[in-house]
Amino acid sequence: MEKSKIQQIIKSNMMIIILVLLVIVFGLLSPNFLTVKNLMNICTQNAYFIVATIGVALVMISGGTDLSVGQILAVIGVSIAMLMQSAGLPVPVAIILGGVIGMALGAFNGLSANILKIHPMIVTLATMAIYKGISYTLSGSKSFFDFDESYIAIGQGYVGVVSVPIIIAIVVALIIHFMLEKTCFGRFIYAVGGNAETARLAGINVSKIKVMVFGIAGVLYTISTVILTSRGGSASSSIGPGVEFDAITACVLGGVSFIGGEGRVKDAVVGCLILGILGNGMQLIGMGVYTQNIVKGLILMASIGYDTYQKMAKVKKVVAK
Repeated sequence: MEKSKIQQIIKSNMMIIILVLLVIVFGLLSPNFLTVKNLMNICTQNAYFIVATIGVALVMISGGTDLSVGQILAVIGVSIAMLMQSAGLPVPVAIILGGVIGMALGAFNGLSANILKIHPMIVTLATMAIYKGISYTLSGSKSFFDFDESYIAIGQGYVGVVSVPIIIAIVVALIIHFMLEKTCFGRFIYAVGGNAETARLAGINVSKIKVMVFGIAGVLYTISTVILTSRGGSASSSIGPGVEFDAITACVLGGVSFIGGEGRVKDAVVGCLILGILGNGMQLIGMGVYTQNIVKGLILMASIGYDTYQKMAKVKKVVAK
């Protein structure tokens, strides 16, 4: 095999290589890391995070950024809990209505960005505060417990030896992968993220695509919230905040461009697993929470720097030609 081909393979699968290396390193540093129980636990604990990150990845590929993810999760979690307990609705109905709420909140982000003609990052910075106020107003700052057993089973159930959250995350990843790679809508998302003006001139309704992407992301946030609250057995206004930065880190780390137009579902999932393994491994070897935050922050800075470097290198190559 030619040297250039080997380099290309390594470059294309760099994050997977890093993932494997991390597993090996933490396996050597901690005897409890490489157990089947621990590895399955990492995947189960991060299933909700993977689904939420796929939603963030969609937004980023379309050229946007969503900083309101955590607060949307909080609103949805509180809403579903109130629909089940206060309104007495059946679990499936409450979840479906939660999906409608998630879609509405997501679409509102996209619609606001279109109307105000500003970058979604700024819009979602504002809606983050709005959704925070909504979640605390709805919950009255209290937590919700004692969910129906059928709801708890979503987060704590197993099909054979595989947990239900892992199965849900895999199904979501496959569906969104198919949408992005095999449908016209997926190609439109990449086109809008790559160059919105060129996409518009090609006849693509850029504004509509962006609203639809945010709406789909909102549905994914609902699925993420259901996994999170059913696994933990509680819902409150504090369950989601903070997820947005980890999700963006996972996306950029996995190769989803911060500028837009590039990235795959596989990349986002690998980014999530890297962060999950880092968190679990650092905890097992005795690193504190604050040290972990420092490491995650450094990883985000390095990932964004590398993404920018790649973009500039491509521009220089095009100019040179």
